[in-house]
Amino acid sequence: MTTVIGNMGLHSPPLWAIMQRQLIELMNDTMEVVLDKYVHPDGSLKWPVSDAYQGIGSLDDTYESFHNWPLFYALGGADKFKASSFRQWEAITRQFEKVNTGFGHPKIVKEYEQAYDWMHQGEGFQFFYGLGLADPERMKERAVRFAGFYMNEDPEAPNYDAGLKLMRSPHVGSMGPRPDNFDQFIPWKDESWKVYYGLPFHDIEGLETIQDIKDPERAYRMGVAMKERMSRGDVPVNLAVTSLVTNAYLYTGDRKYKEWVREYFEAWQARAEANNGLLPDNVGLSGEVGQYLDGKWYGGYYGWTWPHGWRSIGDAVTAASENAVLLWQDPSYMDLLRSQLDILAAKGIEVKGTVHVPYKYGDPGVHEYKLHLKDVLTDRLESSTHLAVNRLLWREGWFEYQPIKPYYLAHLWSMTTDPEDLARLIRLRNHHIRDWERVLALPEKHQGGHDAAWIAYLQGEFPQYPEEILKYNLEQVYKRLDFIRQDRQDPATYDDSYLQRRNPITVEGLVQLTMGAPLPVYNGGLLQARVRYFDLEGRRPGLPPDVGALIDSLDDEHMGLHLVNLSATQARTLVIQAGAYGEHEFTSVQFENRNEDGVSVWKQLEVHAPHLTVRLSPTSQLKLSLGMKRFVREPSYKQPWDKSDRIGS
Repeated sequence: MTTVIGNMGLHSPPLWAIMQRQLIELMNDTMEVVLDKYVHPDGSLKWPVSDAYQGIGSLDDTYESFHNWPLFYALGGADKFKASSFRQWEAITRQFEKVNTGFGHPKIVKEYEQAYDWMHQGEGFQFFYGLGLADPERMKERAVRFAGFYMNEDPEAPNYDAGLKLMRSPHVGSMGPRPDNFDQFIPWKDESWKVYYGLPFHDIEGLETIQDIKDPERAYRMGVAMKERMSRGDVPVNLAVTSLVTNAYLYTGDRKYKEWVREYFEAWQARAEANNGLLPDNVGLSGEVGQYLDGKWYGGYYGWTWPHGWRSIGDAVTAASENAVLLWQDPSYMDLLRSQLDILAAKGIEVKGTVHVPYKYGDPGVHEYKLHLKDVLTDRLESSTHLAVNRLLWREGWFEYQPIKPYYLAHLWSMTTDPEDLARLIRLRNHHIRDWERVLALPEKHQGGHDAAWIAYLQGEFPQYPEEILKYNLEQVYKRLDFIRQDRQDPATYDDSYLQRRNPITVEGLVQLTMGAPLPVYNGGLLQARVRYFDLEGRRPGLPPDVGALIDSLDDEHMGLHLVNLSATQARTLVIQAGAYGEHEFTSVQFENRNEDGVSVWKQLEVHAPHLTVRLSPTSQLKLSLGMKRFVREPSYKQPWDKSDRIGS
């Protein structure tokens, strides 16, 4: 392994490095604050609040409460976050093996969710995927077994039709396809959250707006229609299963996982091509699009019409596209995501300099509901009123026109670094909030959302971004700690997401600045990064103590990296890995250091390997220009000191 010595004096430590280390150390001190107040001594959660509780949903929220803890450890967080992450996964799993769904069996069967949609499963699995980054040994058996639920390796979980290349239901899991789960929708009860998403269908007698489900008879008719039309066959959000299968490959290197991901992904690609390029949102058990929807390509569960439209479909497509590229080293797999973005952009309407793209497609009707979104176009081509009922613009089937979230475009560009993909992102910027030139407080579950600003920084448009995002991250942690200390809520009133709102760990700035990557797709994506770090002396993943890292430039073949060691007395040795899973290769490295005579000299070394060792002297810095080839090696969770090609061998 090539070794680089960093010994250039650190006369004025950069503010970003000081703030990085401050953020890491601050979050290191938060774990006990959370666990002591909000978690039982055995690791189980304080929700459900009653032994009488039963229900199909909400398991994902329990895992989500710790979704970024193992990732924080893998970035350089304290060892205790590794131990606690595994403890919490085990404790939650055991806890919900005893909680009934209301269908005569528990939420968790064989350590896995009995059956649920992959919009939610994908959210919960962020936690599980992070455990592979933290320790590539402990979850291998489960990763293999869980992937097997979707590859017909468990006869009690026949989720996949290998002949037609489709999942047999939107609700799939360890008990196989469960269309009977949709009995929970009969009647489709009036619940507060539903006012934000409108109606799934507009052809049900007596149901014109979401308010009409207050009538139990009409709500019953909607529930029956949902089961008849939505409960069987495949939907695009199931593409997030490719992350679970890719995860198994990262542990094992078994080619069958690569083949399955390609087969399933390309099946959906083919359905899009047959539908004039647009991804349909439902396919029946016969393999026919629209089988249960009178031939319509839209109207499926978590599809184009309800509840989130592109937000659910786009997350699954983004994650699956990235997985296919990672496994098959073929950037053309990003074409599916790119094509969907281009179709939406072509349907867009420009208002005040911002292209508003439609997120939903559905039948004619009154598309009127409350919006927690901002700047959605009303039927008068005006911006919607926030948290109020709005009648939305409906045009040739398309509605809910809004500025597109930049993270789809950021993930696309991050995987390709294609100038045309960068141009797409710039063309679709949100001029209402100008989020590429400032750091905004955004209500995102993962405490992120600053993709536009991060990419603007890499293009030289927002040089203050590293300090601004780290300042914001520090504020996020301090605000949540203050909330925790002031919190007087009675635990008897907790809901399923009580702990999510109290999680003080925030990693967007660290992932972007140190790894050169956007946050993983929250609804089921894997980490896709330009580099990853390992503490050689500590024999663990993450940056060593006192070390800060800043990636300040990226293109397809090069990366600029600034490393700083703030310690006054200790040298630090780290390994830089090309890619989150060693899927890239360093070709060369250029750097400046001092020779034996104390004279600064520039050096260039050939590397041609996925790893590079750096030894930083006390109070030193090192600026590296790294040549790279991307997606040229088989990805794996194995760590640099693992000699075997297979984890656990």
